[in-house]
Amino acid sequence: MRLSALFGQTQRRAGRYPPEDGRHWLLRAAFWHETDRARFWLPLGMALQARLFRHLQAALEDAFRPQPADLPWPSYPWPRRLPPDVDALLEAHIASYRHLPRLLLLRRPHGLVALSLAAAPEAALDAARTVRARWEQALRRLGLPLHAGEGAPAPEGAATLGLGRTAAGGGATLRCPQCGYEAPTPWARRARPSPAAEPPAPLKPVRTPHANTIQALTDFLGVPAGRTAKAVFLRTQEAAPRLVFAVVRGDMQVSLPKLARLLGVDDLTPAAAEDIRAAGAVPGYASPVGVHGALVVADELIPRSPNLVAGANREGYHLTGVNYGRDFKANMVADIVAAAAGDPCPRCGAPLESAAAWRVTASQGLETAAAYLTPEGKTAPLGVAAACVDGEAALSALAGIHRREDGLAWPPDLAPYAVHLIALRGGEEAAETLYAHLQAAGMPVLYDDRKAGPGVKFTDADLIGLPVRVTVSKRSLKQGGAEVKPRTGKAQMVPLDEVLAFVDGGQAMNAKSSRGAKSAK
Repeated sequence: MRLSALFGQTQRRAGRYPPEDGRHWLLRAAFWHETDRARFWLPLGMALQARLFRHLQAALEDAFRPQPADLPWPSYPWPRRLPPDVDALLEAHIASYRHLPRLLLLRRPHGLVALSLAAAPEAALDAARTVRARWEQALRRLGLPLHAGEGAPAPEGAATLGLGRTAAGGGATLRCPQCGYEAPTPWARRARPSPAAEPPAPLKPVRTPHANTIQALTDFLGVPAGRTAKAVFLRTQEAAPRLVFAVVRGDMQVSLPKLARLLGVDDLTPAAAEDIRAAGAVPGYASPVGVHGALVVADELIPRSPNLVAGANREGYHLTGVNYGRDFKANMVADIVAAAAGDPCPRCGAPLESAAAWRVTASQGLETAAAYLTPEGKTAPLGVAAACVDGEAALSALAGIHRREDGLAWPPDLAPYAVHLIALRGGEEAAETLYAHLQAAGMPVLYDDRKAGPGVKFTDADLIGLPVRVTVSKRSLKQGGAEVKPRTGKAQMVPLDEVLAFVDGGQAMNAKSSRGAKSAK
C-alpha cells in the first residue's frame, strides 16, 4: 500500500487521551478518527482489525469449524432471551438432533460473536466457554494481559477485561495496590464495618419535617449516615414487573448490577411514586417496616446494624430503633452495595483505586423458544449460548501494551503490514524496485513514497509502529543497500537483493518481541 494513496493523516497532537492510553496512539497514527459523538475506523485501522480477526478465527478452526452467518444481533450485554426473529430462524433450520451441534460465527461492527447451538443448554454453554477460552488464549499470545476480575458474574455473562495500563477510558476496575485484589467496578466488593452490639432500642416515631434525604435527615437528627437505613424503590424490566425495595445503610449506595443479577433480570428502573404509595410507603420517608406488595432485598450489613433510623412511611416522620428481625424481615439478604475508589479493600482494608480496563470477551447462556426432535422423536428445547470478543476494546488495550514514547510497536503477528518502506532523496528508483519485489513475494508492505522530508517520514513510521522499517536513500545505497531497522532494535545495512530474505527470515521482525511488548514507562 502506498502511503501517498492511503486515506488518513497522522496527527501531531491528540489531546483526547493521555499518552499512556493506547487510544492516544491509535488516534495519532490514523488507525481511527474521533469526534465528540462517533469513532470512525480508517483503512489502516481496518487492516489492523483484519489481522486480529484472522487470529481469532484461526483459534477455532481445528475444533469447531465455525460457519459464517449474518443474523440480527443485539449489542452486549445481551438480553437473556433471544430476539423473536432469531427464534423463528432457529425453528426453521434446526428441526432435528441431526442438525446439532453447530457453531455460527457472526461478524459484528468491530467484533465477533460465536453462536453455539446444541442439544442441551449446558452443552451450548460449555461450547461457548471453550470458544471464549480459545479467543483469550489467542489474545494472550498477542501480548494482552487478561483479567476476569474477582466478583464478576460467572459463568453466564462473565466478562474478561484487557488491562491496558491506561490512565483513562475503558470500563473501570477497582484494584488494591497493597494486596492485588481487582474486580470490575460493577461487581467489586468492599470491606464492611463491624457495628458494635447494642441492646435493641424501642421503636419510636420522631418528627423530621423536610428531612426526605439522608443528608437532611442526618443534619436534622445529628446522627451519622451509617446509623440510617436508605430506601431505594425499583421496578424490574420483565414480562411481569416486580416492585423491589432495596435497603442499604445510609452511608452506602445500591449497586444496580449486583441487584439485577441477584434477581435474575436484565435491568431495573426507578419505581413511580404511585407504585411506592401502593406498597404502603411514602417517597422520601419510606421504610421496610410495614411495607407490603414489594420484594424487600436487604444488604448483608443491615441485619448486623442495630437501632437504625428509617422512614416511618408517614410524611414528615422517621422511626428510630429499627432492628432487622424484630421490626422487619427481607425476602433476600445479599451484597447489593456498590464499591468505589477510596473504599476499603475487602481483603486487606487498604483504599481501593480505580484502574481502566476494557471488556474484551464475554460468554452467556441464552433462552429460546426454539425446539428440536430428539432421536426418540420427542420435542426438546434447543440449547443456545454465545461468546463474543470486542475487537475495538482488544485493540485499545493492546495499543496500551505495545507502545513506546514515540508511538506504537506492534508485534509481527498483529501488525497490519510487515514492513514500512521509506524512500528518501536519491533512493526513489531503488525503493520502487524493492517495493515491487517485496509485493511480488507476498510481503505486506506500507510504502512511504510521499514527497516529504526524512523527519516527517520517520516520525510517521514510529507512530504507526510496524515491526520493520526499511529506508532506501542515496546514502544507504552508497553504503551497500538499504537501512533495515526493527522497531525495537538497532539498524543495519542490508544489500537490496537480501532485504526480502532478511525480513522474511524473521531476523528483524522477531528482534526480541518481548521488548516490543513493553509499554513506555
